[in-house]
Amino acid sequence: MKVLQRILAVFDRAAFVLVAALMGGMGIIAFLAVFYRFVLNDPIRWSEEAARYMMVWVTFLGAGYAMGKGRHIGVTLFMDRLPQGLRRKVTFAAELAVMVFLAAVTVQGVNLMISLWSQTSPAMDFPMWIPYLAIPVGSVYMFLHLLFLVLSRSSRSLSTADLELEAALKGKEGAGQ
Repeated sequence: MKVLQRILAVFDRAAFVLVAALMGGMGIIAFLAVFYRFVLNDPIRWSEEAARYMMVWVTFLGAGYAMGKGRHIGVTLFMDRLPQGLRRKVTFAAELAVMVFLAAVTVQGVNLMISLWSQTSPAMDFPMWIPYLAIPVGSVYMFLHLLFLVLSRSSRSLSTADLELEAALKGKEGAGQ
């Protein structure tokens, strides 16, 4: 569990820096594209393509980062009405379903990346597998954060159950004397 926590801490720092750099790069490219097109009358042909591929990486890395920080949106109207025990079970089932979905997205992302291995982008002649690599990387990143959340919640539940069992056993020992 500690190893996973350390891996995620490294991923989080790298993702934060990379997302910030990519967003800054997109802003610079957009500014230059507008300047070149409307001031110099000489458009940058690759600007839209580069910004789009940067946005793909920002989306997938940002989703993983948000997963780790608990910043994804959720509608809790239904969950808030459930009893605590059922709420835990439904939450676990939903998290398990998301993990299965992320595993499937990872596999399909790798398949897509492999199928596009020799293709290049039209404007930049950039290998297409690089933008599509964001799909499995982001999906694995989200999966690991969700796995850590489920494992840490399970270990807390087990610790709480152990303490409750210990207290109950001590109570029986005291009553028997």
